[in-house]
Amino acid sequence: MDMESVMEGAAKRTRRRAALAVLLAAACAAAGTAWARIGLSSQFIDAVLGNLKPGRSYNIRELKGVPYTVKNRGDSPVDVLVDVVIPPKGYREPYEPIPDPTWVQVRPARFRLGAGEAGYSDLIITLPEDDSLKDRHFVAQVWARTWDTGMLAAGVKSDIRFSVGKTPETLEEEKRRKAMVDLDYDFYPASLYVRKAAVGLYDVKAGEKRSFKITNRAEKPLELVIKPIPWQSYTMTLPSGYEQIGGLSWVRFEPDRITVDPDTVKEVKVMLDVPKELKGRKVAFLVQLSLPIGVIVGAANQVYVEVP
Repeated sequence: MDMESVMEGAAKRTRRRAALAVLLAAACAAAGTAWARIGLSSQFIDAVLGNLKPGRSYNIRELKGVPYTVKNRGDSPVDVLVDVVIPPKGYREPYEPIPDPTWVQVRPARFRLGAGEAGYSDLIITLPEDDSLKDRHFVAQVWARTWDTGMLAAGVKSDIRFSVGKTPETLEEEKRRKAMVDLDYDFYPASLYVRKAAVGLYDVKAGEKRSFKITNRAEKPLELVIKPIPWQSYTMTLPSGYEQIGGLSWVRFEPDRITVDPDTVKEVKVMLDVPKELKGRKVAFLVQLSLPIGVIVGAANQVYVEVP
């Protein structure tokens, strides 16, 4: 091999090494970017507004006293884009997904945030002049995300819920208050003693002629849900000789959901399936009464069970 061929081969190897070095440098730079910490957060998680009207605009910062905030949790500067998006159907019912994301404007909608820096925006809701929107509830999502960060990106979503009229929460509270005002009933006796319970199935009415009764003195039918709950030692003292017990799956009421017409008395039986570990013990629990909508209206009646 002559000297010219040797030098030409060396030159080719040098060029290949230089190209490889460039590729390695690019790969390392990309890896460095990929492993950089990237993250966004927002304290603006869920805003709820009520009594909005068609044809008007509302600035959430003015109504709630706080702006929309997004913070760069990463260790390098990022560009952030904030959009309003339509959530999936069935998300946060009874709110319905906003039909048009342009109802909510983000100003500004783009930021350049340094590491640890926060950006602030106004969220402005503008409703069309449409009477069909009245008494409806809508939800939209505000989506802040990084862009131009390569293969890795970060994002955070927040909810905006608003009602064209009263919010579902307000309507539910009004319904509960009205239901409480309409109540006028007695559930007695205050204390029911079961003295001969045996291990296994035990009908307290059949065995000891004892049961609860409920009288509805109101002008409307009364509907209650009845269930046993553990003794509440912070509200009343447990009588000497009795112990409170946690699991009450062996206790049921018949019926456990009752409708009582006005000026009517109905009976509620206590049915037991006494576990063998209660033999020789005396236990106590309470009776909880609630409306079908979940409002608890009573939890003071007591049941004392003795298993000889």
